[in-house]
Amino acid sequence: MDKGSGDSLAEKIVTFQEKYHLTDAEMSLKSHLPVEKIHGIKQQIYQPQTDEKQGLLNFITNYQSN
Repeated sequence: MDKGSGDSLAEKIVTFQEKYHLTDAEMSLKSHLPVEKIHGIKQQIYQPQTDEKQGLLNFITNYQSN
Protein backbone atom coordinates (compact mmCIF):
# COMPACT_ATOMS: atom_id res chain seq x y z
CA MET A 1 0.00 0.00 0.00
CA ASP A 2 1.00 3.66 0.13
CA LYS A 3 3.44 3.43 2.97
CA GLY A 4 4.91 6.89 2.47
CA SER A 5 1.81 8.92 1.69
CA GLY A 6 -0.13 9.08 4.94
CA ASP A 7 -3.18 6.92 5.54
CA SER A 8 -3.45 3.73 3.52
CA LEU A 9 -6.47 3.17 1.34
CA ALA A 10 -7.66 0.57 3.86
CA GLU A 11 -7.53 3.14 6.66
CA LYS A 12 -9.34 5.70 4.52
CA ILE A 13 -12.12 3.19 3.81
CA VAL A 14 -12.54 2.25 7.47
CA THR A 15 -12.59 5.90 8.59
CA PHE A 16 -15.10 6.76 5.85
CA GLN A 17 -17.36 3.84 6.75
CA GLU A 18 -17.31 4.79 10.42
CA LYS A 19 -18.12 8.41 9.62
CA TYR A 20 -21.10 7.57 7.39
CA HIS A 21 -22.13 4.30 9.08
CA LEU A 22 -21.80 2.26 5.88
CA THR A 23 -21.35 -1.50 5.75
CA ASP A 24 -19.04 -3.10 3.21
CA ALA A 25 -22.09 -4.13 1.17
CA GLU A 26 -23.50 -0.57 1.15
CA MET A 27 -20.13 0.86 0.18
CA SER A 28 -19.82 -1.72 -2.57
CA LEU A 29 -23.20 -0.81 -4.04
CA LYS A 30 -22.58 2.92 -3.85
CA SER A 31 -18.99 2.80 -5.17
CA HIS A 32 -19.68 0.12 -7.84
CA LEU A 33 -16.75 -2.00 -6.63
CA PRO A 34 -17.41 -5.66 -5.70
CA VAL A 35 -17.71 -6.28 -1.98
CA GLU A 36 -14.98 -8.93 -2.19
CA LYS A 37 -12.55 -6.25 -3.37
CA ILE A 38 -13.61 -3.88 -0.56
CA HIS A 39 -12.93 -6.71 1.93
CA GLY A 40 -9.58 -7.49 0.32
CA ILE A 41 -8.44 -3.89 0.36
CA LYS A 42 -9.41 -3.48 4.02
CA GLN A 43 -7.57 -6.69 4.93
CA GLN A 44 -4.66 -5.55 2.76
CA ILE A 45 -4.68 -8.81 0.79
CA TYR A 46 -5.89 -7.21 -2.45
CA GLN A 47 -3.95 -4.49 -4.24
CA PRO A 48 -6.49 -2.49 -6.28
CA GLN A 49 -5.80 -1.55 -9.87
CA THR A 50 -5.00 2.13 -10.42
CA ASP A 51 -8.50 2.87 -11.74
CA GLU A 52 -10.15 1.04 -8.82
CA LYS A 53 -8.07 2.95 -6.30
CA GLN A 54 -8.75 6.28 -8.00
CA GLY A 55 -12.45 5.47 -8.23
CA LEU A 56 -12.63 4.69 -4.51
CA LEU A 57 -10.69 7.82 -3.57
CA ASN A 58 -12.99 9.93 -5.78
CA PHE A 59 -16.03 8.25 -4.23
CA ILE A 60 -14.78 8.93 -0.69
CA THR A 61 -13.85 12.53 -1.48
CA ASN A 62 -17.11 13.41 -3.25
CA TYR A 63 -19.58 11.37 -1.18
CA GLN A 64 -22.70 13.12 0.02
CA SER A 65 -24.91 11.11 2.35
CA ASN A 66 -28.60 11.11 1.53
